[in-house]
Amino acid sequence: MERIKFSTETRFNNITECQIFLTRRCNLRCGYCNLAKKQLKRELSIDEWKKALKNLDNIGIKTVKILGGEPTIIEGFEDLIRFMNEETSIKYAVLSNSTFSEEKLNSLVNAGIQGYFASIDGVEDVKGLDEHGIIKSNAGFDKLKSFKEAGVKILGANVVITKKNLLNIPEITKILSDNGIWVNLCPVIHEKGDHWEFRAEIPEESKFTDADIPEINNIMIKLLQMKLEGYKITVPDSYLINMSKYGVYSNWKCKELVQLRIDADGALMICNEIRGKVAKKYNATEMDKEKFEEFKEDWKNERAKIDCSGCYWSCFLTAEDNLKNGKLEFDCMEEQK
Repeated sequence: MERIKFSTETRFNNITECQIFLTRRCNLRCGYCNLAKKQLKRELSIDEWKKALKNLDNIGIKTVKILGGEPTIIEGFEDLIRFMNEETSIKYAVLSNSTFSEEKLNSLVNAGIQGYFASIDGVEDVKGLDEHGIIKSNAGFDKLKSFKEAGVKILGANVVITKKNLLNIPEITKILSDNGIWVNLCPVIHEKGDHWEFRAEIPEESKFTDADIPEINNIMIKLLQMKLEGYKITVPDSYLINMSKYGVYSNWKCKELVQLRIDADGALMICNEIRGKVAKKYNATEMDKEKFEEFKEDWKNERAKIDCSGCYWSCFLTAEDNLKNGKLEFDCMEEQK
């Protein structure tokens, strides 16, 4: 096994981003997500999450994305939003499948939700991975427009790129951007086996192969030009440039801890795919600055021993780029309206 060399640069010690699985429970079963099929023995209560988020604030976390599963199905979610607004300095956004009611949307707005990301794999002629992917895509665009009308400032779409929707990605990006919505792009991450927490096996017709590389490169060139023209794309240029290199077979490998990932039971994970031994030792409800430093050292040591096939999750490469350039996660979304 090739041993990975890890950076000791100071900039990678100052982690500011965190993503949390508020719950693994979900009301959909999207084809590329395995999380809802792998439930934990217990999940944190809202009061426990309040304690965890206060701890994250105290150790220097500046931004949080609240994920699932589906976070909006959790009873008391609006209470957690109010707590984050009133009792922490953390900026946050919620990622959802957007299938909730208009009443729920108004409740989230009244609670003061700061940011909202929708999972969208298409806008008009949706070429989703499966039926549930199409459902959330159709709901997502409408919800984003409603949140915009309600004055929510941080608005984004997570767009998963597959072989089925590749040619539509520039048009999807244009429509979303023209409506004031930022676009986070990521190729579908898939693999056989149940040892992964998130990724799943997908149909062959959605997978990229070497034969798709020329078209992937053409689409990425279009997206780079669109970004230069001011279209709202959150991922760094380097991510698009290297899409055909790492996105086809998900073979990019992390070298540093650039973003915290916390599971629904409060455990600190190696990443969104691997809980690791650190998950048994560290919990966000008990985190302080001293334990955080211990976690970072344990993460580095454990990661070096893990024989991981890789990924190309945009969250990690964007977080790495933010650290290198001294930026916070939602900076670009607030600078450019």
